[in-house]
Parts: sequence; structure tokens; C-alpha cells
Amino acid sequence: MKLHPLPRRTLLSAQTADVIEAGIRGRRWSAELPGQHELCRHLLVSRKTLRSALRVLAERGLIVLRQGSATKIRPRPGRSIPAARTERVMLLLPEPLWRLRPAVARWVGELRPQLSRNGLELVLVEGGRHYVGNPTSALRRLVSTHPHAVWVLFGGTLGMQLWFAANKLPAILLGSAFPGVKLPSIEYDHAAIARHAAGRFAAAGHERTAILLRRTGSAADATTCAAFAAGRRAGSPPPLVLEHDGGLREIERQLHRFAALLHRPTALFVTKTLAVPAVYTVLSRLGLMIPRDLSVICREGDAFLEYLSPSVARYDTDPAALARKLLSALTGRTTTGGFRISHERLMPSYIPGDSVGAPANRE
Repeated sequence: MKLHPLPRRTLLSAQTADVIEAGIRGRRWSAELPGQHELCRHLLVSRKTLRSALRVLAERGLIVLRQGSATKIRPRPGRSIPAARTERVMLLLPEPLWRLRPAVARWVGELRPQLSRNGLELVLVEGGRHYVGNPTSALRRLVSTHPHAVWVLFGGTLGMQLWFAANKLPAILLGSAFPGVKLPSIEYDHAAIARHAAGRFAAAGHERTAILLRRTGSAADATTCAAFAAGRRAGSPPPLVLEHDGGLREIERQLHRFAALLHRPTALFVTKTLAVPAVYTVLSRLGLMIPRDLSVICREGDAFLEYLSPSVARYDTDPAALARKLLSALTGRTTTGGFRISHERLMPSYIPGDSVGAPANRE
């Protein structure tokens, strides 16, 4: 995938000031701003950055800063602050942002100021209550409190996707759509990634392979498993699927089970970056070395993987590119406010690393 150069950056404090100003002009707050702790949590910035942004807004004459008091919003002399139409973009996440992998926070951070400059406010809806088998009640309550919002679904269960499609709400999916669900989507090409990873293992001579798969309830799970199986070496057995819930205890249990196999696989495809350190440490304690005894490729990439040795073969993504694609979709809606049904596929760059080698002869 050809990566575009990153846009020229401005100070984070200036971007934060712009986001707060858009909220003031859009009448999100009328008399005073929320407390600094709440603003930091909502805007994903430090207290130092927020205070710098508030000083910028005070210099612009929009707020009054007084130590120990709430931050007052200052009306313009002789007239009220003109209202700008600020539409809310509601981003549904299965967990709090800090619990997701760092790359997610990076593209959210890239997206927020870009939306603000286009009159759109990003609001995070965090937690798993909407990512259940039957989310109808929770989603109905949520949508009723934000009737004019635009919705971005990060992944999403089959129930979530069907509900938004059936109710014809302006929604776009970040992830794979389930068969039959008519929602526009932007996603990394999980099928192409999985086939490529299987091909890399096959080229190195691996016949027995496995997938360490976190159960997410997303369509990407099935896509990854099917494509990885299709890309394996001709005549080799189907890949072993080791499912886990994302917790360290269950990952350890699956790795212990894996290590005890008489004819265990010699190559492992890991779907989530946060599981990779467990693979390295747990298998090392069990006497298995990477890549001598096991080759590893991760479907995703994050900066912290650069600190593992041997270096991890992985697929690195560009958060800025994802943010630009989503911004283009959100600002390019039809005249009725909806989205055209389209499916954008992004292919990350493969980073070879040193975690892939030829299988050891254990016969």
C-alpha cells in the first residue's frame, strides 16, 4: 500500500482550543465549561495541554479564567455568541479507549481535530453494553438521546450491524460487515493480510500452522480464519485455531495447551498485538524459542512491538490514512444525510522482522 505523507502538524494545545471553541459556538456549553478532569478525559489530552488551550481561548476572548472557579464562557459584547451548526459523530467502541491497542488512540487523535475543522464533534461511546447478542434496547436508548447524530461503529456484532442497517441510520462501519448487512465500511483487508501471512509461512517451509485468535464477535474473525486456511501450503493440514477472550490467563492457558501438543504447529499467526508479548514470554518459559521452535507473524502493528527481540513480523498501518478515509466519508455524505454503500479496503505494509524462520526438524 502506498502511504501518503502525514499532514503538517499544529500544536496539540491549539487543536484542543479549536475543538473547545467549536463546542462553545455550537452551544454545547452555554454558561461555563465542564471541569478540567472531565475535559481531559473527553478530549484525550493531558492537564498541561488543556491549560495551554484554555489560555489560548482566554486570549481569544471566549472564556474567563479564574483560579479556583469554574471556567466561564464570555458572551460577545452586545450580542450572543453566534451559533455554528456542530453535528455529532458518535464513535461506538467495545471497550474504553485506553484498553484498546495504541494504534486506535492514534487514529482517534488524528481524526478529532480534522472533524472539528469541518464543524463535526467526535463523541466516544465506550463499553460493551452495545456489543452484545441483542443490543436493541441499549441502542434504542442511545440513539434517542442523540437523534441527529452520525454513527461510526468500530467493528460491531451481527446484532449491532443489523440494527443500524434496519433502522436506516446514517452509520458507517470501521471493520468487516457480516454477510447480508448493507452498511458502508472502511477496513483493513483482513482476507489479503491472512492469505499473505499464510503464504509467508508456506514459503519458509511450514506445513503445520495455528492462529491465536481473540474472540471479538466481528466478521473479521471468520474472514481471517478462512483466508489463512486458503493460503496455507498445498496438502498441509488445516490451521489449529486457539481462541481466547483477550485476558492474559486465557492466553496463557491456550499457549500451554499449544506447547503440550505432540505434533504442534511450527508457525503461529497472532491477530492482536497485545497478545504478542505473552507469546514471547510464556513460550520462552516453556523452553520454546522464536523463531527456532516457532515462527510468529502478527496481523497488526503497534510501536511497542519494536521493543521485542527477535523483531516481530507484522503488518503496520497508517493511522493518518485511516483518519483521512473516515473524514472523507463523513464529510461526503449524500444530500439526504446518509452514506453511499461502499467498501474501502486498506492494505498495510508488511514488516518482515526476525520472527519467521524455517521449521526445525522435530520428527
